Amino acid sequence: MENNSFVTVNNKRFHYIWLRDNCLSEKSRHPTSFGKLYDFSEGKEIPKPKSVELTDEELIIDWDENPPHRSIFPIEWLMTYAYDRNQNDHKDKHKEAQSRYPEEFLWNKALLENYLSEWENSSFGVSQGWKYQLFRYGFSLIHDLTPQKHQDFLASIGPMLHTEAGAFYDIEYKPGANDLGDTCYTLTPHTDYTNRDYPHLLTCFYMVKNESIGGESILVDGFRVAKDFGEKYPHYFRLLAQTPIQFRQFYQDWQYFYTRSRSIFKLDDSGDLVAITFAHFHASNWNIPFEQMEEFYQAYATFFNYLKNPDYQYCFRLEKGDCLLMNNHRILHGRKSFDLSSGSRLLRVGYLLWDYITGRENFQQYKDLYLSK
Repeated sequence: MENNSFVTVNNKRFHYIWLRDNCLSEKSRHPTSFGKLYDFSEGKEIPKPKSVELTDEELIIDWDENPPHRSIFPIEWLMTYAYDRNQNDHKDKHKEAQSRYPEEFLWNKALLENYLSEWENSSFGVSQGWKYQLFRYGFSLIHDLTPQKHQDFLASIGPMLHTEAGAFYDIEYKPGANDLGDTCYTLTPHTDYTNRDYPHLLTCFYMVKNESIGGESILVDGFRVAKDFGEKYPHYFRLLAQTPIQFRQFYQDWQYFYTRSRSIFKLDDSGDLVAITFAHFHASNWNIPFEQMEEFYQAYATFFNYLKNPDYQYCFRLEKGDCLLMNNHRILHGRKSFDLSSGSRLLRVGYLLWDYITGRENFQQYKDLYLSK
């Protein structure tokens, strides 16, 4: 069980320095903020145990310190935060937190239509089904919300992200539009804020009124498209993952010019796709080495045509009172053109940090490890 530098619990090894650094006592960790108080760097030597006792429920360590100090670790806590893994486990370490969420279902149009009954009848205040759908499919649709219930619902998730337009921006036809969304043109599938240094976002649409002909919403599962695209064109996939391009937006009214360089595919350390950044109408004036430019255009066009393929697009009409939530790292959204003369159309858009979604879920799953029962 014991070694000079570590102890083994249920076939998992824990270094003594790690155990002392993460001691759960109130002298080492603040009891209500859970912030670390103990500073291991002040010690001249690596912490050593004076005695170690392992029971079915706890690991108890008395440290060789003056004054004496005792650490008590519940076995459940140790197993939750165990870091002793084999090589394959370490490869999947980045998926540890996500494994507690509903498994992602990568969809195209045909596959999604087989599962519509799982989310089509969701409504506010009845269940938490919207969150399951958001994790699994990348988006969720909630019907029949009044404007006040819509705002109350979003407030229950977390505070809105304020942009230059405030907490919400109303997308409707505007002469001399500041944004392409404020026209009646088609919007090809895209993610939002490609030209900004924003973190992972939850995109929130609320249809205030929709009396126009046309304007159907378009959703694309970017992760599914990228998977199929990468299997057929692995070289193009690597090119889009490794080559930063520029996304730009010039706002006359607000007097801002945003520009940002980033690759279309963002991969983690294991090479897995974690985010897609794409908005054709904001991708311009690329600064790519001369020798790579033409090949990059070929890769870009091939991927763009995948996104425009109807087989990957789920199209539907947002009605008054509908609330559409989307994972901005995964789901690309668009809009078909609409007839201005047929009636008005007003879509209210807001954003929340995706961390509020995962953070609330994590709190429910981990609270028993922090709060006294």
